[in-house]
Amino acid sequence: MLRLRSLPLSLFCMLWLMLLLPPVRRTLEGTMSAHMLVHIPALILIGWGVAHNLLVLYPALLRAMRLYRWALLVNGFIVIGIWMIPRLLDLASQNLTIDIFKAITLSIAGGIVNWSWRSTGPIVHGLIHVEFLASLWRLGWIYLASPTRLCTSYGLADQYWLGNTLLIAGAIYATWMALQALMGSDGPITLTTR
Repeated sequence: MLRLRSLPLSLFCMLWLMLLLPPVRRTLEGTMSAHMLVHIPALILIGWGVAHNLLVLYPALLRAMRLYRWALLVNGFIVIGIWMIPRLLDLASQNLTIDIFKAITLSIAGGIVNWSWRSTGPIVHGLIHVEFLASLWRLGWIYLASPTRLCTSYGLADQYWLGNTLLIAGAIYATWMALQALMGSDGPITLTTR
Protein backbone atom coordinates (compact mmCIF):
# COMPACT_ATOMS: atom_id res chain seq x y z
CA MET A 1 0.00 0.00 0.00
CA LEU A 2 1.32 3.45 -0.91
CA ARG A 3 0.95 5.71 2.11
CA LEU A 4 2.40 9.19 1.87
CA ARG A 5 2.21 9.59 5.64
CA SER A 6 5.09 7.13 6.12
CA LEU A 7 7.59 9.40 4.33
CA PRO A 8 9.56 11.96 6.38
CA LEU A 9 9.42 15.72 5.82
CA SER A 10 13.10 15.86 4.84
CA LEU A 11 12.48 13.44 1.96
CA PHE A 12 9.71 15.64 0.55
CA CYS A 13 11.97 18.68 0.76
CA MET A 14 14.81 16.84 -1.02
CA LEU A 15 12.45 15.62 -3.74
CA TRP A 16 11.17 19.16 -4.25
CA LEU A 17 14.68 20.54 -4.67
CA MET A 18 15.62 17.63 -6.95
CA LEU A 19 12.74 18.50 -9.31
CA LEU A 20 14.30 21.94 -9.83
CA LEU A 21 17.75 20.62 -10.78
CA PRO A 22 18.43 21.48 -14.44
CA PRO A 23 18.85 17.89 -15.72
CA VAL A 24 15.70 16.68 -13.93
CA ARG A 25 13.76 19.77 -14.94
CA ARG A 26 14.80 19.43 -18.60
CA THR A 27 13.83 15.75 -18.62
CA LEU A 28 10.43 16.23 -16.96
CA GLU A 29 9.57 19.28 -19.03
CA GLY A 30 10.97 17.86 -22.25
CA THR A 31 7.62 16.43 -23.33
CA MET A 32 4.06 17.58 -22.67
CA SER A 33 3.16 14.18 -21.22
CA ALA A 34 5.99 14.19 -18.68
CA HIS A 35 5.35 17.84 -17.81
CA MET A 36 1.62 17.39 -17.22
CA LEU A 37 1.47 13.82 -15.95
CA VAL A 38 4.71 13.52 -13.95
CA HIS A 39 6.17 16.91 -13.04
CA ILE A 40 2.97 18.72 -12.01
CA PRO A 41 1.49 15.77 -10.04
CA ALA A 42 4.86 15.21 -8.32
CA LEU A 43 4.89 18.81 -7.08
CA ILE A 44 1.29 18.49 -5.85
CA LEU A 45 2.03 15.21 -4.03
CA ILE A 46 5.12 16.73 -2.42
CA GLY A 47 2.94 19.56 -1.08
CA TRP A 48 0.41 16.97 0.11
CA GLY A 49 3.13 15.08 2.00
CA VAL A 50 4.64 18.22 3.54
CA ALA A 51 1.17 19.28 4.73
CA HIS A 52 0.67 15.91 6.41
CA ASN A 53 4.04 16.14 8.15
CA LEU A 54 3.18 19.64 9.38
CA LEU A 55 -0.05 18.28 10.85
CA VAL A 56 1.91 15.59 12.68
CA LEU A 57 4.18 18.26 14.14
CA TYR A 58 1.37 20.76 14.82
CA PRO A 59 -1.94 18.88 15.31
CA ALA A 60 -3.82 22.06 16.21
CA LEU A 61 -3.20 23.31 12.65
CA LEU A 62 -6.02 21.15 11.27
CA ARG A 63 -8.52 22.63 13.73
CA ALA A 64 -7.40 26.12 12.75
CA MET A 65 -7.74 25.34 9.04
CA ARG A 66 -11.17 23.67 9.37
CA LEU A 67 -12.93 27.04 9.31
CA TYR A 68 -11.35 27.82 5.91
CA ARG A 69 -11.70 24.36 4.35
CA TRP A 70 -13.97 25.41 1.49
CA ALA A 71 -11.87 28.42 0.54
CA LEU A 72 -8.72 26.29 0.72
CA LEU A 73 -10.25 23.56 -1.41
CA VAL A 74 -11.44 25.98 -4.09
CA ASN A 75 -8.17 27.93 -4.14
CA GLY A 76 -6.08 24.76 -4.28
CA PHE A 77 -7.97 23.46 -7.30
CA ILE A 78 -7.93 26.86 -9.01
CA VAL A 79 -4.12 26.97 -8.73
CA ILE A 80 -3.82 23.42 -10.08
CA GLY A 81 -6.20 24.27 -12.94
CA ILE A 82 -4.27 27.42 -13.83
CA TRP A 83 -1.08 25.42 -14.35
CA MET A 84 -2.91 23.20 -16.85
CA ILE A 85 -3.26 26.17 -19.23
CA PRO A 86 -1.01 25.44 -22.23
CA ARG A 87 0.48 28.96 -22.35
CA LEU A 88 1.64 28.65 -18.75
CA LEU A 89 3.19 25.26 -19.47
CA ASP A 90 5.15 27.01 -22.23
CA LEU A 91 6.27 29.82 -19.94
CA ALA A 92 7.32 27.42 -17.17
CA SER A 93 9.40 25.31 -19.54
CA GLN A 94 11.13 28.42 -20.98
CA ASN A 95 11.70 30.53 -17.87
CA LEU A 96 13.34 29.30 -14.63
CA THR A 97 11.71 32.01 -12.48
CA ILE A 98 8.24 31.04 -13.65
CA ASP A 99 9.12 27.37 -13.20
CA ILE A 100 10.15 27.99 -9.57
CA PHE A 101 6.91 29.94 -9.06
CA LYS A 102 5.04 26.96 -10.53
CA ALA A 103 6.82 24.58 -8.14
CA ILE A 104 6.02 26.77 -5.11
CA THR A 105 2.36 27.38 -5.97
CA LEU A 106 1.60 23.76 -6.94
CA SER A 107 3.23 22.48 -3.74
CA ILE A 108 1.22 24.94 -1.66
CA ALA A 109 -1.92 23.90 -3.56
CA GLY A 110 -1.22 20.25 -2.78
CA GLY A 111 -0.81 21.13 0.89
CA ILE A 112 -3.97 23.15 1.23
CA VAL A 113 -5.98 20.53 -0.66
CA ASN A 114 -4.69 17.98 1.89
CA TRP A 115 -5.87 20.12 4.81
CA SER A 116 -9.26 20.84 3.29
CA TRP A 117 -9.71 17.22 2.11
CA ARG A 118 -9.46 16.03 5.72
CA SER A 119 -12.23 18.42 6.78
CA THR A 120 -14.74 17.43 4.10
CA GLY A 121 -16.91 14.34 3.88
CA PRO A 122 -17.24 11.42 1.47
CA ILE A 123 -19.82 13.18 -0.74
CA VAL A 124 -17.40 16.03 -1.46
CA HIS A 125 -14.60 13.50 -2.02
CA GLY A 126 -16.78 11.62 -4.51
CA LEU A 127 -17.65 14.81 -6.38
CA ILE A 128 -13.98 15.75 -6.60
CA HIS A 129 -13.05 12.30 -7.92
CA VAL A 130 -15.79 12.50 -10.59
CA GLU A 131 -14.74 16.02 -11.64
CA PHE A 132 -11.08 14.96 -11.81
CA LEU A 133 -12.03 12.01 -14.02
CA ALA A 134 -14.11 14.29 -16.26
CA SER A 135 -11.18 16.74 -16.47
CA LEU A 136 -8.80 14.00 -17.60
CA TRP A 137 -11.13 13.00 -20.41
CA ARG A 138 -12.05 16.60 -21.29
CA LEU A 139 -8.39 17.67 -21.58
CA GLY A 140 -7.51 14.51 -23.50
CA TRP A 141 -10.27 15.22 -26.00
CA ILE A 142 -9.22 18.90 -26.35
CA TYR A 143 -5.60 17.94 -27.07
CA LEU A 144 -6.66 15.32 -29.62
CA ALA A 145 -9.32 17.47 -31.32
CA SER A 146 -7.21 20.61 -31.69
CA PRO A 147 -5.83 20.94 -35.24
CA THR A 148 -3.10 23.34 -34.08
CA ARG A 149 -0.46 23.25 -31.36
CA LEU A 150 -1.75 24.53 -28.02
CA CYS A 151 1.78 24.72 -26.55
CA THR A 152 4.44 26.35 -28.70
CA SER A 153 7.23 24.52 -26.85
CA TYR A 154 5.95 21.12 -27.89
CA GLY A 155 5.14 19.57 -31.25
CA LEU A 156 1.73 18.50 -32.51
CA ALA A 157 2.68 14.80 -32.24
CA ASP A 158 3.57 15.37 -28.57
CA GLN A 159 0.20 17.05 -28.05
CA TYR A 160 -1.64 14.07 -29.58
CA TRP A 161 0.42 11.71 -27.45
CA LEU A 162 -0.63 13.64 -24.34
CA GLY A 163 -4.27 13.57 -25.44
CA ASN A 164 -4.19 9.78 -25.80
CA THR A 165 -2.31 9.42 -22.51
CA LEU A 166 -4.90 11.53 -20.68
CA LEU A 167 -7.72 9.38 -22.06
CA ILE A 168 -5.90 6.21 -20.97
CA ALA A 169 -5.15 7.77 -17.55
CA GLY A 170 -8.86 8.57 -17.26
CA ALA A 171 -9.76 4.95 -18.01
CA ILE A 172 -7.27 3.72 -15.39
CA TYR A 173 -8.62 6.25 -12.87
CA ALA A 174 -12.22 5.18 -13.58
CA THR A 175 -11.19 1.56 -12.97
CA TRP A 176 -9.47 2.56 -9.71
CA MET A 177 -12.61 4.43 -8.59
CA ALA A 178 -14.76 1.40 -9.39
CA LEU A 179 -12.40 -0.85 -7.40
CA GLN A 180 -12.52 1.59 -4.48
CA ALA A 181 -16.31 1.49 -4.53
CA LEU A 182 -16.36 -2.31 -4.68
CA MET A 183 -13.60 -2.90 -2.10
CA GLY A 184 -14.48 -0.14 0.35
CA SER A 185 -12.44 2.88 1.38
CA ASP A 186 -9.16 0.96 1.83
CA GLY A 187 -8.31 0.05 -1.73
CA PRO A 188 -4.88 -0.82 -3.12
CA ILE A 189 -3.68 2.80 -3.02
CA THR A 190 -4.75 5.45 -0.57
CA LEU A 191 -3.89 9.10 -0.20
CA THR A 192 -6.00 9.55 2.90
CA THR A 193 -3.94 10.19 6.00
CA ARG A 194 -6.39 9.57 8.81
